[in-house]
Order: sequence, then C-alpha cells, then structure tokens
Amino acid sequence: MPGMTQTQHRPPRLTAEAWAHAREDFIAGISCAVIAERYGTTDRSIRRRAAIEGWRRPDFLPTRLAPPPPWMAGPRTRDEEMEIDPALEEVAAEASTSRFGLLFNPDPRSLRHYAFRQAAENAAVDRPQQALSWMRLVQLAERCGARLDMDSSAFRDIDRVRASYLHRLNEEFAAGREAAFAETTEEAAPDPAT
Repeated sequence: MPGMTQTQHRPPRLTAEAWAHAREDFIAGISCAVIAERYGTTDRSIRRRAAIEGWRRPDFLPTRLAPPPPWMAGPRTRDEEMEIDPALEEVAAEASTSRFGLLFNPDPRSLRHYAFRQAAENAAVDRPQQALSWMRLVQLAERCGARLDMDSSAFRDIDRVRASYLHRLNEEFAAGREAAFAETTEEAAPDPAT
C-alpha cells in the first residue's frame, strides 16, 4: 500500500551452492538462527527447507558426560546432607520431636515455643516476612494461652475440686468402715475371762 512506512522486505533467494552450504551447516548441528544470519535469509526459510528436503541431524551420543558444575547440581537429599554433617541428624530428630508433640499432644506452651523458634530461625536467615508471621502466632498463643489451656485440659479446675472432695469422702468412709469393722470384731470375739 502506498504511504505506509514499512516496506515489504523479502530475503534474497539463495543459490543452489549457498543452500548446499546451509545444509552442511545444519547437519553439522549449527542452529538455524546462525545459519540464517550467515547466509542472509530468515530462520523460517532454513527450517522450511530442512523440513521439505528432509535434512536430519545425526543423534548426538556423547561417550562420557562431565559432571555438572556445582552451581548446576541439584540440591542434596536429606541423607546426603546428614552424611556430610552428622550433627544434622540431631537437629532433624529434635525438629521431628517438636512436630510430633504438636501433632499428638498439643498445648499452648509448646506451640508458643515452636513458633518462637521458627520466628528466630527465619529472622536469622534474613526472612523477615516469615519471622513476622511466626511472631504473630506467638502473640496469638500468648493471648489465648489460658483459654487454650482450659479448653485443651482433660479436666477443668472445678473437676479437680470435686475429685479432691470425693477423695476426702472416700478416706472418711474408709476410716468409718474400719472403725465399724473393729467394733464388730470386738463384739463378736469371746471374752477370754469368761
């Protein structure tokens, strides 16, 4: 269209000799972008020609791969870390014990201690947002601690008073029974004087 600022640009047609060189480069494993730039054509033209003419790169079978550099190696497993530093076994056991206690025998004090420990660890490794979240949990556990203690306790304070009262009654009943038994045995026993 006349008046447009962009012109239609078509890459120049390559000669048969240039296509033969491009084919050799392609089969040698050079990328299509590099070949296109080298011969002054487009990446798409190289790919289309390779597909139409069936250019195939041989499978690359390396005889031996070098180990990846340390920054590309994946993270070590827990067991590998513990082999390197045996003290980590104790740390893992302690963390497991803390989580076990929270799961099977939760109480507000252990929750506060666990949350505070997590907050301190996150603050130490420069994770302020996580540390702040854990500290909020510490504050909530402190605020609700007495209520949580009362709710999580198997018995309320009044139940303990009742138990103490029943214990005292049982002691008095047992003492009265022993006294009554002693009286009956004295009455039933024959007088040795007669």
